[in-house]
Amino acid sequence: MIARRLTSILAIGLLAVAFPMSAIGHTATQQQSTADETAGGISLQQQGKTAEAVASLRAAVKRNKNDLRAWHYLGLALEQKGNAKEARKAHEKAAKLGDKLLADRLNDAQSEEEFSRRLLPIGANLAEAGASAQKYLQLAPKPSGKKLQEWQLRADSLLGFAEIANAPPGTPAVLTGKEVSVKARVLSKPEPQYTDEARNRQITGTVVLRAIFAANGRVIVIRAVSGLPGGLTERAIHAARQIRFVPAIKNGRPVSMYIQLEYNFHLY
Repeated sequence: MIARRLTSILAIGLLAVAFPMSAIGHTATQQQSTADETAGGISLQQQGKTAEAVASLRAAVKRNKNDLRAWHYLGLALEQKGNAKEARKAHEKAAKLGDKLLADRLNDAQSEEEFSRRLLPIGANLAEAGASAQKYLQLAPKPSGKKLQEWQLRADSLLGFAEIANAPPGTPAVLTGKEVSVKARVLSKPEPQYTDEARNRQITGTVVLRAIFAANGRVIVIRAVSGLPGGLTERAIHAARQIRFVPAIKNGRPVSMYIQLEYNFHLY
């Protein structure tokens, strides 16, 4: 009797172990299948085999809706096929996945060293997402001024971060003002405007932004160190992205540099 009970307990235990292991194996197989479909689709797109590329990449994004590379190359393949509307949707998805990837990687970075370490592995993904953001704009029939501004800023930001991530080996991704030979030089710094909401609520104060003056001449705003309600933080970020500057120099070449920006909001 005891032997039978022990046998039953062992059998139940083995089933409990086998089930999660098989589930893990199934997940790994699914991930490999998606990766194969994506790689195959990219290869087909690059060979100009448009119909086959679209089919393979559609299968990849169906398996994994967060496959940024598959969405980017699906957009390119659909363009080749002449389907601008669907291509635009695919590029929109790829660009927004790039935004999410960037936020997930950087939002809780505690130091500049950690920021650089987290950014480096995703350089290629950010470049594809940035290219998709540009493609989205090219394929949009008549974007409104607000949407045009939003997508231009998205493309600039993603491509700027991609260039930082893809800096030559041994080069710090972003330098401080003390580490550069010549600091970035501001050419123009537009002032942000009040929102109607903030004016009506009599909101005043200072927005402080932590930003990067990138080597490619773009301002990449990382986060607001301290903000204001009523849409003023957003207005400050928009103004910061419009800054024109000469990039910092290190060892005779342009480099990206951290900078802190302050915007004062006062009612007169």
